[in-house]
Amino acid sequence: MSRKSSTKQRPSSAPKKTAAPTRAVLPVRPHTGPEFITEHQIRAAYAARLANLPLMPITAWTPQPDGSVRAHFPTGASLTHTPTGFHALTPCPNGATHHHHITNGQELRHAAAAAAHCTQLHGRPRTLTLAQAAATTADTQALTRNDIDTGLANRAASVETEKPKEHPAS
Repeated sequence: MSRKSSTKQRPSSAPKKTAAPTRAVLPVRPHTGPEFITEHQIRAAYAARLANLPLMPITAWTPQPDGSVRAHFPTGASLTHTPTGFHALTPCPNGATHHHHITNGQELRHAAAAAAHCTQLHGRPRTLTLAQAAATTADTQALTRNDIDTGLANRAASVETEKPKEHPAS
């Protein structure tokens, strides 16, 4: 006897498998640079702490091609550590950057104050701030229309009385 073949599937006695639960994806830190710190960074952070300079994380000291390390402040100033000590680069309102040798926090504050109050133009045309413009406006004398007319009349009278000058003979 032959069996009939059928296209129907027979019910399975094994239980149905469910999908495996997925694991939560763990966050990954973005790669922002080397994952190590250098001896220069450690030395700079330690020396800054001993010199009573503002505390900055070791990773804030970025290595430079010349072997020094530099940290930047939110004010735009930067502090460089070399084997000879610290050097502050502070921007002034006239567009230049002032360079100061620093040994402690007090000298850093003095360097920042000196750069902020710099009045030297450093070879650039002067641009007034709003406070300077207000002070300049306060120093300006107000003139009425009568003062202007009187000044013009006096000028015209002096021009009429002037005699032409002779050309000097050579």
